[in-house]
Amino acid sequence: MKGNYGEMLLLLLGWLSLMAVNSRYFPASSYSAVLSFLPVWSFEALLALWAGVFISLAWGGTWRSFAFFTVLAGMGFGWAEVSGEVGVPAEGRNVILIGVDSLSGDVLSRYENLLPNMRGLMKASLRFDRAYTPLGRTFPAWVSILSGKYPADHGAVFNLRSLGHVQRQGLVSSVLRESGYKTVFAIDERRFCNIDESFGFDRVVGPRAGALDFLLQRVNDTPLTNFLLQSALSEYLLPYSYLNVASYTNYSSSGFVEGVLRAAQSSKPIFLAVHLESAHFPYRTRHSSLSLDLDNRFLEQHLRALQVVDQQIGEIIQGLREQGRLDNALVVLLSDHGEGVGELEATVMLDGKSTELRSYGHGADILSDHQNRIALGMAVFQDGYPASSPGVRHDQVSLLNLREVIERYVGAGSIEVSDKNSCLIVETGLRIEAASDYRNLKESEVFSQAIGLYRIEGGRLSLREEEIPRLLVAKDIGLRCRNHITWHSFARQKYYSFLLDDRGVPVRQVEAPSADIEEIEKYSNIYRQGF
Repeated sequence: MKGNYGEMLLLLLGWLSLMAVNSRYFPASSYSAVLSFLPVWSFEALLALWAGVFISLAWGGTWRSFAFFTVLAGMGFGWAEVSGEVGVPAEGRNVILIGVDSLSGDVLSRYENLLPNMRGLMKASLRFDRAYTPLGRTFPAWVSILSGKYPADHGAVFNLRSLGHVQRQGLVSSVLRESGYKTVFAIDERRFCNIDESFGFDRVVGPRAGALDFLLQRVNDTPLTNFLLQSALSEYLLPYSYLNVASYTNYSSSGFVEGVLRAAQSSKPIFLAVHLESAHFPYRTRHSSLSLDLDNRFLEQHLRALQVVDQQIGEIIQGLREQGRLDNALVVLLSDHGEGVGELEATVMLDGKSTELRSYGHGADILSDHQNRIALGMAVFQDGYPASSPGVRHDQVSLLNLREVIERYVGAGSIEVSDKNSCLIVETGLRIEAASDYRNLKESEVFSQAIGLYRIEGGRLSLREEEIPRLLVAKDIGLRCRNHITWHSFARQKYYSFLLDDRGVPVRQVEAPSADIEEIEKYSNIYRQGF
C-alpha cells in the first residue's frame, strides 16, 4: 500500500465516496445521476474502503492493516446515530402558529389520510371549514395575521413591497414581546416574504433575505456545498441557502425543525410563528417517500411535498412537547392561502357561456375555492396534549380573526372566535401572465415579464414603488359573503356576482347587489386615495 498506488487509490476512492454519498442523500442534485445505479449498501462500502486506505496509509501502509481498518470503518458507519437534547419547560401561556404554504382546505379534507400529523392536530382542534385568506400571497397574509387588518390598511399589498411602506408597529408580535414573551418567526423560504426582526420578533429562523437568494440556489448544488448545508456552519458561510426550500437539492427539512426548536428555548413564554414552504410551487423535495400515481402530476407533486411538511409538523409538535412548551399553549394550524393545481372546481354559466372553473397557483382568481379557502384549526394544549373541546364551525372566518384569538387566549386562556364579519374583503395579488398556467410555464418568460417591476433596495429585492399605483388598479377586489360572492373584474371592467353552495363553491351567476358594490368601492378608494 506504500507509494503512489496507495495515494492514487485514496484519491479515487475519496472522489467516488463523495459522489456516492451525494447521490444517496441529495438525489435531486445534478451530480447524482453519475452513480444513481449503485445499490444502497455500496455507499457505506465505498466510505469504508476510503477510510480503510486512509488509516492504513497513516498506520504503515500494509495490506493487512488496510483490511483491518476497512472492516472497522464499515462497522462504525453502520452504528452511527444522532442524538438530541430535551429542553427546559417554560412558564406562561405559549402561542404557537404553524403555517403551511399553499394548503387549500379542499386538499386537506380530501387527502388527510396522507397527512397524519395534520389530520391528528385538526381532529383535536376547533376547526373551520369556511376559512379564507384576504389575499392569497404569503407576505400580505402573514401581515394580516399579525395586524388583524386588511392589506389596504397595513400596506403589504403585494409580496416584496418595500418595508418602509408596511405597518410594523403595534403588531401582535410586538405587543407580546413588550409583555415579556420571546417572539420567534421561522420561515424556510424568504424570497417573497421579507418579514424580519422589525416586525416585533426577537429572532428570525431561516435563510437570509436578499437579492442573492434569487441567484445562488442553483450554483450551490455541488457535493461539498450539499454537505456543508447540512451543518449549522452554513448559516454563516452560505446564509442565503441555509435552511432554504428554494435550494431544494440540499434543503434539510429536519435541520429547519432543529433550528426552530433551538430558537424556542427560553425561560420566557414563547410566541412562535412557523411557516413551512415545501408545498409551494414547484413542489420539489428530496425528502418525500410518498408514492402516488395520479393523472394530475401537479397534484401528485404537491401531495408529496405536503407529506414532508406533515413530517415537519409532527417533529415540531414532539420537540415542543419535550421542551414543555405545550404544557400550557395555544396551537394554531393554518395556511396562508390555497393552491390551484388545474383541477375542475365547478362548471358554471358566466355571461351566458358554460365555463369550467379551474386554475393554477394562488392569489390570482377570487372565484376559485381552491386558491382562497384555507386550512384553519386551533386547540389549547395542557400537559403536552390537546385539552380543549374539538369541533367544526361552518361560519365564515378569515386570517384577520387570529389576532383577536391570540389576545383573548393570552388574557383568559380560552379560545373564542367571533363571527362578526359576515362578509370578507378579498383581493388578488400581483399577476404575471407567464405564470398563470403551470403546464406552459417558462422561467425565462416569467423573468422577462417581472424584472422591470423590481429593484434592489438595501440588498433586498423590492417592488418599485412607482409601479404600485398601476399594479393596484389591476387588482380584482371582491366581497365574499356566506352565500354569495361579488367582485370587480379588472380584465372585463365589470362587476360579477355568484351564489355559493354550502362549501363556498359558485353555482349560479346573479346580478351584483348594489350594497356589495358600495363596500367594494369603499375599499378600492383606500387604494385610489392612498396612492
